[in-house]
Amino acid sequence: MKDYDRIIQEHYQRIAAQAGLSPSSTMADQIIRQRETEAIVQFVAAALADRRAHGLSEAPLIMDVGCGNGYTLAVLREAFPEARLVGIEKVDALRALAASRFEGDDQVRILAGDIRDPAFHRGLQPDILISQRVLINLLDPEDQRAALGHLIRAVRPPREAGPGGYLLFLESFQKPLENLNEARAEFGMEPIPPAHHNLYLPEDFFDRPELEPFATDTYRPQPNFLSTHYFVSRVLHPVVTRTFQPDAPFKRNSHFVRFFSSALPPAVGDYAPLKLYVFRRVR
Repeated sequence: MKDYDRIIQEHYQRIAAQAGLSPSSTMADQIIRQRETEAIVQFVAAALADRRAHGLSEAPLIMDVGCGNGYTLAVLREAFPEARLVGIEKVDALRALAASRFEGDDQVRILAGDIRDPAFHRGLQPDILISQRVLINLLDPEDQRAALGHLIRAVRPPREAGPGGYLLFLESFQKPLENLNEARAEFGMEPIPPAHHNLYLPEDFFDRPELEPFATDTYRPQPNFLSTHYFVSRVLHPVVTRTFQPDAPFKRNSHFVRFFSSALPPAVGDYAPLKLYVFRRVR
């Protein structure tokens, strides 16, 4: 056990008690949660289409690492009923919630696991792996890089019979947060720090020879797909609010933010710490 484990455990035990099975568990911003979920479904659909194009027709195994209360797994269960699903969760309270969601469903398994352990996947070899704000919960850069290696090695390796497995990462990065805070500073606002239970990643974190960016003719994801929303919600909205209500507290999910985040192109600039990276394992 690492020194920072207590910080992570206490935070997510509290989240489990407060949010239960709600979609807001681990993500209070409704727009981010919605767009994350849409991005995951689009990725899985593209990965399955790519598998079929390579002659792979068997039911895929999809693994959600750090599955929390099982919300994303529930969405995937409905969207891809043929898939076998596995959720890995370290925090007992969250894992219990996820298990309760799928009680009696033979297509979904919820297992205990810690991505710092090379054997976290219990010998299972997923065709598709999802990591949604998980690596940033490891508060040691060496642990983060080691865990990335464990995730890569867990998925299906490339074979003559077909391509290697597919990996999606929704993780937070240092540089976009710096950009966001520079924009806030132009209006005299205080910088936003990373959450106390997160360690944001450097820009080159996913530069690994085992990984190849995944895209097709019909699927071209944008890593900065949340940039406009972050600028609207963390810069424009507080500036406008301060003009009329100087002492107003920060408000999530406001009408102002929902309108402008929907009306504007989603991927303008590089202001969202939370970014999307998708890969195929090539070695």
